[in-house]
Amino acid sequence: MFQFVRLSAAIGILFFAFVSFWPALDKEHSGPAKVIDADTIKIDGERHRLYGIDAVEFDQTCRSRDGATWPCGREAAAALTKFLKGRTVTCEVRGGGKRDAYGRFISICYAGGDNIAAWASRSGWAVADPDAHRLYNYTSDEGMARFLRKGIWDGTFDPPDEWRRRRQAGDRP
Repeated sequence: MFQFVRLSAAIGILFFAFVSFWPALDKEHSGPAKVIDADTIKIDGERHRLYGIDAVEFDQTCRSRDGATWPCGREAAAALTKFLKGRTVTCEVRGGGKRDAYGRFISICYAGGDNIAAWASRSGWAVADPDAHRLYNYTSDEGMARFLRKGIWDGTFDPPDEWRRRRQAGDRP
């Protein structure tokens, strides 16, 4: 009887340990990244939305200072692709692995020691989310890009959330 109790206790402890650490097994993804757009990347088939920013959409256009339109969404994605080329990307999933409405993890992602969302905001390819957690709030990076007129800040553009809303409503951006 005592051996049965010991065996049951050991199995229970192992099961509890496995279940306790299960969420930790899915909190980090690492490897080469494929850029979907300037705030969404894919690692090993899993899509990650960069926490703390909203970047221009891939098909979005912006206007330069002289009023000409240019494919800012494509240029933003190309700039991120170039930034990540040959680098290992590690994404830390936020919110216990919950996914957004598009099936993406919301993640803090790094290429080496570089925070990718901070880079996108600082390079002028994204708008910072002022409500993001203070450790991942990129409003100062956005402010510097705006001051230096980098990326989308070198002209005018529709904020990405407004652009998406209009597009979903059937209006042509």
